[in-house]
Amino acid sequence: MIDLRNLIYIELYKLFSSTRTYVTFFIAMALMLIINLGMLMEGEKIFDFLLESISEYFIVDGEILNGYLVTYLAMNTLWVHIPVLIVIIAASIFAVEFETGTIRLLLTQPISRGRLLQAKVVAMVVYNFVFMLLTVLAALIPAYLLFGTGDLVVFLDGVQFIQEATFLKRLVLSLTFATISMIAVSSLGMIFSLFFKNTLTSILLSMGVLILSTLLQKFVFGLFSAWQPFLFSYHFSKWQLFFMDEIPYHSILESVGFMLGMILILYLISYFKFKRMNITQ
Repeated sequence: MIDLRNLIYIELYKLFSSTRTYVTFFIAMALMLIINLGMLMEGEKIFDFLLESISEYFIVDGEILNGYLVTYLAMNTLWVHIPVLIVIIAASIFAVEFETGTIRLLLTQPISRGRLLQAKVVAMVVYNFVFMLLTVLAALIPAYLLFGTGDLVVFLDGVQFIQEATFLKRLVLSLTFATISMIAVSSLGMIFSLFFKNTLTSILLSMGVLILSTLLQKFVFGLFSAWQPFLFSYHFSKWQLFFMDEIPYHSILESVGFMLGMILILYLISYFKFKRMNITQ
């Protein structure tokens, strides 16, 4: 019987030897660099316009456009794109193996299906962590080099003024929260790939769930407000709360609990489905 450690190593090797994995890294990092360059060329004009409405109420001393603000904006503008890239990988975890038939060959070996699923989940978690870390660094490092540092002004529930000394701590906390969110998205892609055994179908269904969740949250004018705590998009957006002057930890922990619960539920469904699946069909 192949032990779990070796299975994890095999799954990580397959994941990080795949071209599509590095394509998702490249796209995310390239988008971050493009946003940094765009802010370098047009950022001053944009913020001069935005600050006109509050200039009579506040005296602004120093450089508003700095690397920390650009990093925050870069992460904010890409929040729709990041799940798409992550789902591409998550949806292929099982689907590609079914499409190529390698899952049958794999399970002829002395391998427990439960352990194989655990190994794939661990590989998925590692991918999410690496992806999010590279994305944040691709936003932060160029922004730091091009714009320097400074206090952060965030237009969120009014105007939030964040001290420079607290920014990196808040960024790490928001990165941790965002990684948990993306693991929940990956779990959705993984379960669809297990049920439908097709990469494209799994990607479309995963994105369909996320798009529907966003539409119900944003464009129903309060008709489904009672449903918001059950929508993925409602909880994903909570990463921004780490950039409030007073961080609402209670609300954030509720969302963390929801996402961890969804990850567990999706994992258990995947486990029982995989254990009973007839792979010869």
